[in-house]
Amino acid sequence: MNYSASKTRVKEKIRYDVDAHRQKNKQILLNSRRGVKVEKEDKELTTEDLQNMALEIKRGKKITVKQLKLLQNAFLDYLDFTVLFYNTPGAVDSLLHLASSKNEELQLAAIECFVNMGLGEKKICFKLTKLIAPYLMMYINHLNFNISARSIWTLGNLSDSSPGACKLLQNQNFFGALIDRLENSTCDQVIYDTFYTLKLFLKNYLQLLPIDDLNKLLHVCYKRLDTWRESFWIVYQISCFQDSGLKDSDCIYNLLDALTEDIIDITCLVPILRTFGNIIAKDSTDNSANKFLHRLPHGEGSIIRDILINNSNYDLSDECAWLLGNAFKAIRMSEIIMNKTNAFEKICGYFLL
Repeated sequence: MNYSASKTRVKEKIRYDVDAHRQKNKQILLNSRRGVKVEKEDKELTTEDLQNMALEIKRGKKITVKQLKLLQNAFLDYLDFTVLFYNTPGAVDSLLHLASSKNEELQLAAIECFVNMGLGEKKICFKLTKLIAPYLMMYINHLNFNISARSIWTLGNLSDSSPGACKLLQNQNFFGALIDRLENSTCDQVIYDTFYTLKLFLKNYLQLLPIDDLNKLLHVCYKRLDTWRESFWIVYQISCFQDSGLKDSDCIYNLLDALTEDIIDITCLVPILRTFGNIIAKDSTDNSANKFLHRLPHGEGSIIRDILINNSNYDLSDECAWLLGNAFKAIRMSEIIMNKTNAFEKICGYFLL
């Protein structure tokens, strides 16, 4: 084999390995969004098996939890199965009936099937939302925490499919129900799934929510900052809202007060720095920038100051550049207007103390 041919085969092998790696990571990401551990079965469903199971569910035949687990994994592994199952007349209605079963183990298994159906195509998810949302909304406060958590997760997947699905959910006060769970639930799994769902819901529907409701969520998140790192991401999402009014709140102080050496890691620092950058950028005065810069030399603020100085150690260059750029711009504009000392020297002073 000549050099050219050998080189070509090596390139083909590299392309194959890269594609295989990409597909594997795609599957891992999809699995993470389901929130349910994949259990490998000796038998996988074929299209014919799925059609038969859909007909059995439709006809009210006795379905076992093991069968539903197999169906649940099939919806994940073969997304076309969701369309096929949905298009089987009466199958979804009958599965929804199982999701209302008095047998809570069977009920949970049926709801977990909807978790994966909620990852299907946009049109199917919209139709599913219209059909199943009123029922799952009733289970958000279920005494069985597993049923409550999986209902919330399912609705989160559906809300991620389109703004239209979010609107259907919001017509049933979905956002208010999530705030209530985040504020009052005592179950860690329910709280975690609520954070997950809020993140997806806000991504599609943030700009359409009332500012008063967003501020209520904001204050609930403040209470969770010291125990739930997901809170920082929700605060960041709210800070992306043009009219959020965060510059008039104590958001900067709340974030800084929550910082300790124990809680600081990349999952917290990214949303914190981005939130500071957003607040300062949207404040037409210099108040937010001054609040931020005056805290840098002291207490918890020194943690952020060290990050800004040594950001390469955390791979946070983009976030630090965004934040400092906005701070420089805000202070410089204010200094020019008020004819004070050089802004650059003033900002450097905060870092040299």
